[in-house]
Amino acid sequence: MTALALHTADPRDALAAAALASVPDETLRVYLGGRRWFGAKGRALQSVRVEGTIPVSWPSAPEEPYAIAIVRLELDAGTVLRYQLPLGLLGVGETEDEHTLALVESGGAVRHAIVDATLLPAFRGGLANAFRTGATFQADGRSWRVEAIGSGGVELPHESKVGGAEQSNTSIIYGTEAICKLFRRLEPGENPDVEIARFLTMRTQFRNTPQLLGVITMEERDVHCVAGMLSRFLPDSRDAWAHALQHIDAYLGAADRGEPGNPFSDESRQLGMVTRALHEALSSDEDDPAFAPSFATDGEVRRWSEAAASRLADAMELLAARAGTLEEPTQAHARALLQRRDALEDRVRGFADEVLEAGDAGMRIRHHGDYHLGQVLRTRDDQWMIIDFEGEPARPLEERRARHSPLRDVAGMMRSFAYAAAAGAMHTGGVGRDPRVEIRASRWEREAREHFLGGYLGTRGPAADALLPSTPAGTAALLALFEAEKLFYELGYELDNRPAWAWIPLRGIAKLL
Repeated sequence: MTALALHTADPRDALAAAALASVPDETLRVYLGGRRWFGAKGRALQSVRVEGTIPVSWPSAPEEPYAIAIVRLELDAGTVLRYQLPLGLLGVGETEDEHTLALVESGGAVRHAIVDATLLPAFRGGLANAFRTGATFQADGRSWRVEAIGSGGVELPHESKVGGAEQSNTSIIYGTEAICKLFRRLEPGENPDVEIARFLTMRTQFRNTPQLLGVITMEERDVHCVAGMLSRFLPDSRDAWAHALQHIDAYLGAADRGEPGNPFSDESRQLGMVTRALHEALSSDEDDPAFAPSFATDGEVRRWSEAAASRLADAMELLAARAGTLEEPTQAHARALLQRRDALEDRVRGFADEVLEAGDAGMRIRHHGDYHLGQVLRTRDDQWMIIDFEGEPARPLEERRARHSPLRDVAGMMRSFAYAAAAGAMHTGGVGRDPRVEIRASRWEREAREHFLGGYLGTRGPAADALLPSTPAGTAALLALFEAEKLFYELGYELDNRPAWAWIPLRGIAKLL
């Protein structure tokens, strides 16, 4: 091993504040850069250091020490980020270099390594007990508190594993009972994932999201951060993206010469109904300052329009710079749209005019904020469950907690259907090669949209519903505005990350005209 070695008389002292504070900047940079949950990859880091630690010792094994290290990162432009690192000790022969923050030398030999404590079954077991009994650990004006939600503690099995799907967080799965999500980045204020899950669990009858069971908080003087959450686990569930792709593959590959059956249409209608029930639940309490709905003003509609126009401008500038690098026929498609940029801008701004002409824009409510098929689970008893209310991780916390039109969530799901249909067509080798596959993919997307909207709008239509604009025309125009904003975001993302997929948002943008 080539990792840094800390010299201590007792290996447990390596988790003390003074020892961890001595870990060099470069060591922390390398370690954090290798974590998939680290959100500042590629950013210019001015400095990185452990600014504090909170010792943790579970009553079931007091001789095994752990520490919650708070790492402070100073970025360019004076931005400061903080991350939490639960740390523990492991024998050097039991770990690999990629999991080692530092080695520990004591008694003239290196026998231990400092590793992420979530890798250690004993740490995960102690955390399970803490959700049952409650626990608070303090040091230097900071506290790390574990508590259950509601009356009584939560009984969790000690059988546990670290989940493999999380990107910005770390998940610990306890048997088939619960899942604990540790938020690696510590942000002052309420976390919308916990806040919304708590509201839905404690204040509404909406049951199509996992029940919130517990919360971990970090307090530092007057600063409150949410450090983790415990939710009911849904074993044998699969995300709706994988579920939809399975349906699409069968639909596109069907041997029927005519139109094959499409069972996802009915499921899409069910998802629309569940989504509508979510929005009604989130707008159900007029007395809660964090959730009380309000009517959208004309000024807010204009701001939404300007946000979409800004996305358009950024995406078209990037497209102009990258169009020559795209494959044909995507390159020709890109150049054709660039020539119609003014028409696109007029179209996008025209959506807001249509909303205002219709008379109103409906309500502003708390909403999901990053809604797509990957944020929905299909359970083993064929129910839809909505998860992950954090919103778009790149957006500031205050923006993620802001009220918005519920149609912003609907637009996200509309675009997710488009991506699913395109991914299915690519998977079956039909894009640009088999017209039948492309036609079927378009039909699948269209039917998924129509049935979802049918379930979401219901039989009454939007005219009788204050949640949405009071006319069908206003609803359609506002939904189109949010879809346009999402399309230009997608185009910028694909040009930066997956140029071969840029044709998907380009096709959607062409439909705007």
